[in-house]
Amino acid sequence: MTAKSYASLLGVILVLVGGMCPMLRVPIMGNWNYWDIDTVLASIVYTLAALALLAAVTGKQGLLRFSGWFLLLTLIFTLAAVYFKVNDYFSFIPLKKLAAAASRMIKFKWLGWGLMFAGAFIIILFSGKNKVAMTTEKTPAPVI
Repeated sequence: MTAKSYASLLGVILVLVGGMCPMLRVPIMGNWNYWDIDTVLASIVYTLAALALLAAVTGKQGLLRFSGWFLLLTLIFTLAAVYFKVNDYFSFIPLKKLAAAASRMIKFKWLGWGLMFAGAFIIILFSGKNKVAMTTEKTPAPVI
């Protein structure tokens, strides 16, 4: 395995650990990690992380790049969905100030989000194409 593969493995580990860290603090209910937020998206993210792990071990740079980009897109989608859901969660309360105060009680925990985004960026960064050195020497033609 190359140094790029080991760095990609580090990215996969960061994604896995970040998903288990708290991402939201909901009053009364406690801390929520990625599984508590949405199990379907968590399954997609962990499947992509396993695919990236397999790609890093086998040296499949294209599959690793695909996994990294799709991980990043899934994380951006999840973060946007959670943000809009938190701000819209208490919309049933008729008093706007009370609804806004209730939605401010839900806090984002940025350690988990940061680890997952850092892992996805590391996977993308180290999944670049292998550069093959081009030689200018010509091989002599065989003499017949």
